[in-house]
Amino acid sequence: MARGISGQLVGAVLLPAAVCALAQTPEPHELLQRMAAAEKVNRRSAAMFVFHEDVHYTERRPDGTFRRNTRASYEVSILEGEPYHRRTSLDGQPLSAVDAALEDKRFREVEKFRRETPLEERRKRYFAAEENRFKIDSAIVVQYHEAKLVREEAFQGRACWVVETAPRAGSPKPKRRSQWSLSQRLQYWIDKETQFPIRVMATQLFDFDTSRKGTLTEIISFQEEGTWLLKKIVSEGTRKMEGQPIAYRTTQDYSDYQHFTTSSSVSFEPDLD
Repeated sequence: MARGISGQLVGAVLLPAAVCALAQTPEPHELLQRMAAAEKVNRRSAAMFVFHEDVHYTERRPDGTFRRNTRASYEVSILEGEPYHRRTSLDGQPLSAVDAALEDKRFREVEKFRRETPLEERRKRYFAAEENRFKIDSAIVVQYHEAKLVREEAFQGRACWVVETAPRAGSPKPKRRSQWSLSQRLQYWIDKETQFPIRVMATQLFDFDTSRKGTLTEIISFQEEGTWLLKKIVSEGTRKMEGQPIAYRTTQDYSDYQHFTTSSSVSFEPDLD
């Protein structure tokens, strides 16, 4: 049994050698291409769900005391074809009137930006009003990473290929969050039936954005009505603050998935009372 960085047993069991015959196994780069295609198809069906996100962020000093300990909850809907994260509470309390007004303002800004900016162009630009989330762009991985098949393994009861990747020598450095994978070594658990990466482990190779070298991130998905949906993202590492190493950890939990059946552009009206 193996443990993820979340500390939970994840039930990794090696499959019989007979099942692992290389003659029946696709070439590693072909697996990545299949995976990217499966993600693209899955993205369309996943966009039909709304859900809740709970984010818990901590920073601990070497003596174990908290430097920071915050929680935030979000309602995630679809706005102009992409998820939109609307903050609903902070540290277990509803937003104040001021914070709620700021959320309304942010929504209008993002709505305008997305309506006026084509999807492909959005991925190349940073827009401060958006709640950016950790993403791994499989198209970049296919283009710039070397891949190797390390084993075949069951994860959460499903047969998987485990593929490791890392940027090739001479690959460009990332300039924006959509290119995060250019700074990471990755390990994928690719589901044999659907070709979808149901578990991903990312190791930060050098400092980029909010992540320091050595940061570990684990992404776990689950299947609902034939669609793969996010279950949990856990990221942890260490950075120097106040002249000492501070251990930071972000846990993102996803729940309450429901089919989204109305317009792809939603709006929030401020309370009038």
